Amino acid sequence: MPPDDPFVLPVPYQPAPARLSPHADAAFAHSTAWARTTGLLDFVDGRGVRVWDEDRFVSMAIPLLAAYGHPDAAPAELRLASDWYVWACWFGDHFTQVFRRPGAYRQAKAYLRRLRRFTPPGSPRTPRPANPAERGLADLWPRTFAGASPGWRRRFAAGTQGLMQGCLRELENARDGRVLKPIEHIRLRRACGGAPWVADLVERVAGAEVPEKVAGTRPVRVLRDTFSDGVHLLNDLYSYRREAVEEGTHDNGVVVLRRFLGCGAQEAADRVNDLRTSRLRQFESAALTELPPLVEECGLDPEERGRIARYVQGLRDWQAGACAWHRRSGRYLDLGPASRASRRIEMPAGHASAAPAPSDQGVQREPL
Repeated sequence: MPPDDPFVLPVPYQPAPARLSPHADAAFAHSTAWARTTGLLDFVDGRGVRVWDEDRFVSMAIPLLAAYGHPDAAPAELRLASDWYVWACWFGDHFTQVFRRPGAYRQAKAYLRRLRRFTPPGSPRTPRPANPAERGLADLWPRTFAGASPGWRRRFAAGTQGLMQGCLRELENARDGRVLKPIEHIRLRRACGGAPWVADLVERVAGAEVPEKVAGTRPVRVLRDTFSDGVHLLNDLYSYRREAVEEGTHDNGVVVLRRFLGCGAQEAADRVNDLRTSRLRQFESAALTELPPLVEECGLDPEERGRIARYVQGLRDWQAGACAWHRRSGRYLDLGPASRASRRIEMPAGHASAAPAPSDQGVQREPL
């Protein structure tokens, strides 16, 4: 079962088209400067290898993910989200590059133990930072803390720490040579993957904090779980070559299904895509049939109902935006020199906000 078995990318189901924020260019310019200031573009590991350079940063177009994922966000909130996504992507790449080597497990645990101190839910103050990851959090946390409720801050701090724990779990699986079963893979992603953290950030950026009285109910859990599954499974399709071939990781849904079913990459990819489609349809079913009775039963007032509506729409926007971003980002796909050059001109120069969202039928179908 060769890891480099290519497949044609299935067309991902998307019930609504992506929309692009009119503030996309400003977010790109801001987050580029922010990444320089915090040292994310200058960090070199102990072997003399740079995690990111500026060309790599531009090709990934991470601020574009924020602009597609939060098309209605106010400029300050979009900048905040964009910086968070830049930090999260850099953190994941840095962690993999520096700690996924023999004998680095203890250092990884110590690194994360200190990093967790930079998201204290009860205070905007953080310790003095000593590296780019800490400098990023030291800037982000006070900006995120301001104006947020204590309940949301607790959830978001826990979600951010869950991201860190997820990287450690992946490190443990790689160290032990453990390949998860499909249900284990999905449960682990829900517990400490990026999408639950994104769902919390959607609340903040959209001004849609979920009322405490409904936050733990079944309909809201279904919305979060199906949203998370959709985001992670889409990422598994696009990131397969990088994760399975270049990094040799087992923590990818296509890899997990290939091993579990004993099939080729194409069949596994098609099944991952089918599973994602079913999860998005369950999301819509819960939003349309389970959420309205809950709103009535809990007696939410008009302001709370508005927050719930913005939350659901925010999750929809992000799901659609992720599809659009994956097709335009070089984070997992090699878009070629011409595409990278056009993006270098397009985004900072003021054309990104005018660019049409890619058609749902226009997804790249090259072998991955």
